[in-house]
Amino acid sequence: MLDGLRKFSIGAMVPVLVWGCAAGAGGSYSGSPQAGLQGQPTAAAQDATAPPPAAAPAPRPAPPGPKKRVAVIRFENVGRFAQAYGTWDIGGGLAAQLTTALIDSGHFIVVERAALGDVLREQEMGLEKVVSKETAARVGQVLGAQLLVKGAVTEFEQAAEGGGLRLGIGLPGVSLGGGGNTVSAQVGIDLRLIDTSTGQVVRSVRAEGKAARQGIAATIDVRQVSLGGDAFKATPLGHATREAIERAVLMIQAVMERIPWTGRVMDVADGQVYINAGQDAAIKAGDAFAVTRVVRELRDPETGAVRGVIENQVGRVRVEKVEDKYSVGRVVEGSAPQRGDNLKWIR
Repeated sequence: MLDGLRKFSIGAMVPVLVWGCAAGAGGSYSGSPQAGLQGQPTAAAQDATAPPPAAAPAPRPAPPGPKKRVAVIRFENVGRFAQAYGTWDIGGGLAAQLTTALIDSGHFIVVERAALGDVLREQEMGLEKVVSKETAARVGQVLGAQLLVKGAVTEFEQAAEGGGLRLGIGLPGVSLGGGGNTVSAQVGIDLRLIDTSTGQVVRSVRAEGKAARQGIAATIDVRQVSLGGDAFKATPLGHATREAIERAVLMIQAVMERIPWTGRVMDVADGQVYINAGQDAAIKAGDAFAVTRVVRELRDPETGAVRGVIENQVGRVRVEKVEDKYSVGRVVEGSAPQRGDNLKWIR
């Protein structure tokens, strides 16, 4: 049994102690960080030969039409890893990385976390606890977000394998060097995508990332390495996190392509219709929108929750002028809209 014992430590770092039979770490991605886990190259890392990284998931082309608005809530942490990484805010950090990746994709307008927090505080709910249909609808109404992304980090660990043994997070106060060990990492995020117009979960998906590297120490000093920083990105755990985030972006893009863009009428004056989206949402002159009006809410008689709405089409509007944050159009079919009417992009 003692021959099967391996040690791992993170000082005020991530602790590990495991023994058992061999278990290989599978994965579609093998990272090759240029720096050691504490931000400096180690001799073992410099001598190791790592396979080149697997190709990142291919980006999806931008869909036609305006950019849709999404809001990302701080992720929950589910699992023992949360205590092992000390002061790292894993849920908040990964939610922030997903927010940045969604913005960088060029497909979305992402609601600022500060603005989202203000709305949720009005509901007297914590960021990670939002589940009600009413709160989701409130986010949609106040911030114009069509999709609310709620997630839970269920896997987030970096472990060393060596001597036919797999190591995972375990007991504190033990240490492990690099040598010929293979260090593998896995990150898993469970996402729920909520349509704010109905409060319904339109899709539940899981995004995973895996990475492995030979010849490096498995320690991450959480006092010196910040979550999401350059030193973190160079680790197998950093590579696995990036892959999970990239896959999450692709999944969100695929779901949003099936949801039509919607906006609201801000005002109507002198025959002009003012729309609550402009150049920032890629609105263009000539874009046409169907105007609909909610005539009835369908409420559950037991809970009072809104289960759906009945809308009537009022007419059609075509954009003539586009400003940075709003657009101006005219009615080309039907009757004049009212402030608060819904707009759905049609071409």
